[in-house]
Amino acid sequence: MKEKNFLIAGSILSADLLNLERDVKEALDVGVDVIHFDVMDYHFVPNMTFGPAFLKAMRKKFPNAVFDVHLMVTPVTENIVDDYAKAGASWISFHPEACVHTERMLTHIQEMGIKAGIALNPSTPPQMLRYLWDKLDFVLVMTVNPGFGGQSTIPATLTKVSDIKAMAKAENRDILIEVDGGVKSSNIKEISSFGAEVFVVGSAFFGTADKKAALSSLHSALA
Repeated sequence: MKEKNFLIAGSILSADLLNLERDVKEALDVGVDVIHFDVMDYHFVPNMTFGPAFLKAMRKKFPNAVFDVHLMVTPVTENIVDDYAKAGASWISFHPEACVHTERMLTHIQEMGIKAGIALNPSTPPQMLRYLWDKLDFVLVMTVNPGFGGQSTIPATLTKVSDIKAMAKAENRDILIEVDGGVKSSNIKEISSFGAEVFVVGSAFFGTADKKAALSSLHSALA
């Protein structure tokens, strides 16, 4: 069987908040590749979620899981990054608008052995990436405005995915492009055609009664 060339990241923002351990276990058991943590501070975005203590507890329960921490906080400081790194993050991304020294922070993340990423809001241009390629493991393209689950993909953001793909190719850089926002089985194939390889799926996975069938539908659409 051909090895799949994509990753599905389940966003626990859309899981049952009273039964997160159960839902994360079920996600991993059925074959979700990555567990996506949306960290919000009620300031950068109008919501609040998931401190490092929660991640630490999840890491203890699921020692082999890939935990993708998306920091939607301001300011992004080394102390915050360190807290999530120590708690068990596998990947950490943050928004350049929330960090004074973006290159330094990416370097700091990589020096801890964690994949480092930049998250781009729908209106954030990707041109800044040309100065950061050697510090980037992945780019997270927000295809909705951050803060809440269940939104529909903003079509114009998909062009940004293809722009980043072309920019990386021109610089001979092999980085992952992750998309977050409105991803579901009916549009994941189209989104992948723009160059995305990691797909954050929230309500289209955790909001379903049969998670195995939901993941199979996503896989089939990408096959």
